[in-house]
Amino acid sequence: MTGTPGANNKRKQISFLIADITAMILFSTGLCMIIEIFVAGLSFFQSVGARIAAIPVNLITGRPYGWFRDTLFLTLGIDRSSPVKLFFGDTLAFVVFQVPLYVLVLLFAGATWKQIAVTSLSASLVFSLTGRPYGIFLDFCRRIAVKLLG
Repeated sequence: MTGTPGANNKRKQISFLIADITAMILFSTGLCMIIEIFVAGLSFFQSVGARIAAIPVNLITGRPYGWFRDTLFLTLGIDRSSPVKLFFGDTLAFVVFQVPLYVLVLLFAGATWKQIAVTSLSASLVFSLTGRPYGIFLDFCRRIAVKLLG
C-alpha cells in the first residue's frame, strides 16, 4: 500500500538520494571550475577533466554527504530556526567532507602538487564561504524531489 508510513519513508529516501546527487554534481561543477581555472591556473581542459573525474565521485558521495550533514546537524543540535547555527553547520560539513575528496579528484586529473596545494587552500576558503549556499541549494533540491517523487 503506497499510503503506509514505510512506503512514504522509502519515497523520501529515494527523493533525498536523487536530490543529494543532483545538487552535488551541479553545485560542484560550477564552483570547482571557477576555482580550478581562475585561482589555481588549471587549463580549461584540465578543469573539464577534473569535473569529468568528479562525476563518479559525486555520484558516490552525493548521498553520503547529505547523510553526513544531516547527522552533523542532529549531533550538534542544529535546528532550522537559527541562521547562525545553520551557517556554522553547513560550513563545517562542507569543508570537512569536501576538501579531502577534492584533493583526490585533482590528483586523478593530473594536477601538480603545487596546483593541488594552491587549489585545496583556495577551495577551503571558498568552501567556507559556500557551505551555507550549498546547504540552501541542497534543501531546495530536496524539497523539489520530495514534491515530484513523494
